[in-house]
Amino acid sequence: MRPVWPHGDPRAVARAILADHRYQIAPQGPAPKSLWQRAIEWLYDWWTKLMRPLGHAFGNDRFTTIVGLIVLALALLFLIVVAVRFARVQWKRRARIQGGRASALQAVGDARTLFEQALAAAAAGRQREAAALLWASALRALDERGRIRFDAARTPGEWRRAVHDPAFDRLTRDAVLALFGDRGVDAALVARMRSAYDALLSGA
Repeated sequence: MRPVWPHGDPRAVARAILADHRYQIAPQGPAPKSLWQRAIEWLYDWWTKLMRPLGHAFGNDRFTTIVGLIVLALALLFLIVVAVRFARVQWKRRARIQGGRASALQAVGDARTLFEQALAAAAAGRQREAAALLWASALRALDERGRIRFDAARTPGEWRRAVHDPAFDRLTRDAVLALFGDRGVDAALVARMRSAYDALLSGA
């Protein structure tokens, strides 16, 4: 016995709907791959080509995969160690620069007092401290003699442009090496700074 549908056979309704042209357009190919999928496939192909010679050499794909993963892990570990060492060196260098700037520009005392402290530090072998004190003494001396107002916010380059003196240029170059450089400070550098210091103040 066939059922009676008051609104018509639903199968006929479904056929009519599916006959619409909007349901006749089906995708002609696979959906485009995302950038992430393409990157994964590229890495997989690259890894396969890289490991293929090992597979031929050992004749065991599983062993080759294990060796490749070990090599990759060691490479990543090496990169991490290099990155950590680089960050540590940069941190130490920044701390040294900040310490040198603070010791030079936050030194307490007038020019004469700072100069005497520089001589004492040099005599005790503390050459970096002596260089910082000589630099601070020169800046204080220029301020005391009315040549230029002391400003701790100035950089060495700004000081050079403001003073505009060959002797001060020589003093600044050695001060930058002593306070902000990576190499150690020796007595010869401090002696050069003292000579430039004397020439600067004699012409001030």
